[in-house]
Amino acid sequence: MATIKQRFGHIEIPLQRVHMELTNVCDFNCVFCPKSEMKRKYGYMDTVMAKKIIDELRENNICEKVTLHVMGEPTLHPDFFEILSHAQDKGLKVGLTTNGGGLGGKTGKRLLDYDLHQVDISLQTPDERSFVLRKAGKLTFEEYLNGILQFFSSYHERHKETIFKFRFLNTRFRKKNMEKRIGPIKVISSAGELRDTFRYWAGRIYDMLGVERDKRDEAMKRIEKLVSYKWNVVEIYPNVFFETYMLEDWGHAFDDESVRDAWAGYCFGMRDHFAVLHNGDVALCCVDFDGRTKIGNLHESSLKEVLSSDEVGRIVEGFKRFKPVHPYCKRCLGSKSRTSWILKPIVSVLALKTLKPFFYSKTKLY
Repeated sequence: MATIKQRFGHIEIPLQRVHMELTNVCDFNCVFCPKSEMKRKYGYMDTVMAKKIIDELRENNICEKVTLHVMGEPTLHPDFFEILSHAQDKGLKVGLTTNGGGLGGKTGKRLLDYDLHQVDISLQTPDERSFVLRKAGKLTFEEYLNGILQFFSSYHERHKETIFKFRFLNTRFRKKNMEKRIGPIKVISSAGELRDTFRYWAGRIYDMLGVERDKRDEAMKRIEKLVSYKWNVVEIYPNVFFETYMLEDWGHAFDDESVRDAWAGYCFGMRDHFAVLHNGDVALCCVDFDGRTKIGNLHESSLKEVLSSDEVGRIVEGFKRFKPVHPYCKRCLGSKSRTSWILKPIVSVLALKTLKPFFYSKTKLY
């Protein structure tokens, strides 16, 4: 008997996640981040609104978890822990994505008292040479490294079921238009570098956790099979993952050249997630760093009203037919060359519709 899916407006629920951007302010100025291209005003989500969103998500079973992430560093919100406590009291699973810069200080110590569902640390630059790309002020790489590892050790000891994901930037495929503006971006760019990096970081974590030799060897065998030309996620210890994040151009954000709108394509926006920006704008997906896919604002309408709009209906039905509707989606999925314009939609449908869900089911990660 087929399962009847529930709907909230035009959206099939529960979604895998909803992104809440508590702030687009960040204490890092990473050169590979679209922060430099963002035209939105900086600000912080109204605390009352943040709690209201959490209530609506939980009461209507809209998502499996809320992820504190779009742009910015969420822990910088002045009421971050008040909002986190509210989500915890409501029983809503929370995923935190952080640059990790504050984990070695007071923020990290306070986080120890919160049972998060998932912690994603955007490590990105795994060594002192590449850490300069983060433009992290006075924070040194050694301070950064030690703060993250000490936090992980203390937190994991208390909350062994929490999923930890360490994210590393993979620049195997360089983005020429980005580099024209901001200079060379080189972090992990070969299979050898990838494996060496993962071996080193896994070794540091194993030493902290006192992992037995046979379990280390099993993980190292998996690491030896990794290649640098694709997205990788490897479990190095129960609920501890390493991920390579491919260098993105953020929907051609750094392109000065004309881009051909996509004739077809597929996206997970409004399919497994959507985003609420700090000013209350509801955006189609978490890649929309500038809020260009705004479909409503929660200061003006309820979430149910926004997701029930005719525009959302057209967008959702369009992607079911592999047809992008929103102008920004067409550009994001578009291409500069004619050959890429023809092939990219086919690849996006194959990768996102077929391969990525399969991969998610195997890794149990969103």
